[in-house]
Amino acid sequence: MQRIGQTKRCLVTRVSEHKRNINGSSEKYSVLTDHRLSLNHDFDWTNSTVLHKEIHLRKRLVAEMFYIKKFSNTINLQTDTDRFNTVYNGLVCS
Repeated sequence: MQRIGQTKRCLVTRVSEHKRNINGSSEKYSVLTDHRLSLNHDFDWTNSTVLHKEIHLRKRLVAEMFYIKKFSNTINLQTDTDRFNTVYNGLVCS
């Protein structure tokens, strides 16, 4: 199972934030924390990877939607791709 997400921060920093959130040091739970608490599922943090690098936020958001569509086994919310134009669905699957 995967989680696709965009960030401008370093991967190590973002993974640390997710770990802290899961360990309860945040008032607002993330999708990862909800998944962990409801299904008792542990994550393989050591194999976290960067799929795409982009400095512009808008382009990062488009790339994030693309990868969520591309990989079917994700824990992302379905609303994460609401703004992804269906015209591009053929490109994702090819």
